[in-house]
Amino acid sequence: MFRTSNPTMKPELFSPAQSWDDVSVEQGPSEARVKRAPVSHMTIQGTVNASFFLLAICVGTALLGWRGGLPVEAGGLGWNPMLIFLGGGLGGFVVAMITAFNPRGAMITAPIYAALEGVFVGGISAWYAQAFAQDNGALNTGLIFNAVLLTFGIFGGMLMGYTTRAIRPGPTFNKIVIAATFGIVIYGLIAFVASMFGAPSLASVYDPSNGGLISIGFSLFVVAIASANLILDFQLIEEGAANKAPKYMQWYGGFALLVTLVWLYLEVLRLLAKLQSRD
Repeated sequence: MFRTSNPTMKPELFSPAQSWDDVSVEQGPSEARVKRAPVSHMTIQGTVNASFFLLAICVGTALLGWRGGLPVEAGGLGWNPMLIFLGGGLGGFVVAMITAFNPRGAMITAPIYAALEGVFVGGISAWYAQAFAQDNGALNTGLIFNAVLLTFGIFGGMLMGYTTRAIRPGPTFNKIVIAATFGIVIYGLIAFVASMFGAPSLASVYDPSNGGLISIGFSLFVVAIASANLILDFQLIEEGAANKAPKYMQWYGGFALLVTLVWLYLEVLRLLAKLQSRD
């Protein structure tokens, strides 16, 4: 089984369970009766259900974070959107680390992560809507709507491509995506450290107001890699179900998929903001 670049999607977690029987035999007085027991291992449908539940929580709290971060005159609560997304982001990161190291508790921690990450997404979306306001001062809700639409469009396209086998990941594809993902992470760390020591040029490609061609090209590359990570996640979930991994891995699989989806949304939002900055 390959290694995915998503740090939460550890292949060893999706290995076969030790003993997960779907049927049990009851010996009656005159005949043996086969009784189907409840499914006690990971399934595709179970993972889909868990994923939709987590996504619903994330969307719900995102709406709360969005309303909290909007100014009062726009129908919001007037809270500082930076405090909202920083609080949600830090809380989500802590819970994500707990979930990554304790997958058995994912049924509890994954919904908490989804709620906190929703607050983060809502807060940062409110910040973008205000930071990239239209010329007449109106909130740029179109930027947020387009980012959401494009994110789910990419997700649906990748899912359809994978389920129909139009996209067939192989060892070469997996290695390229993993290497590129780690390259993005390493570059981000180097850029952050460099900016701390007074050399912000490397981090300029992360500035959503930077409409330069290099900056936009970088964002296109990151969006492509984040999209490709969805394929690796789909594959690992499918293999986990085929290997009859423990049932709690349904929640862990949904959690890991949400991690990639939120990353994709943030990068799409950044890309659209850069493109708008060129106008």
